[in-house]
Amino acid sequence: MKSHDFIVNAARMMISLLAYNLTNWLRTLSFTTAFKGIQIGTIRTRLVKMASKLVKSGRYLHMKISSHFVYDRFFWDVLAKVQQLQIK
Repeated sequence: MKSHDFIVNAARMMISLLAYNLTNWLRTLSFTTAFKGIQIGTIRTRLVKMASKLVKSGRYLHMKISSHFVYDRFFWDVLAKVQQLQIK
């Protein structure tokens, strides 16, 4: 653990468990059957660790992803599924 204090370590563990469960929930609801078995580290690499910039233009926010990002199709597919779940 990162600290000598039990409370700090317990809080860190709870946050880690919450992040893990949210990632599994995202995988269950919005991944296709071909990607349901990928590991948490792979999900983090494909959805979180990416070079992007948030740009404000007028009243809108745009996320500009690097043109060299390999998993952009996967990212946009998952985002579209999440938006479909939100509409229902």
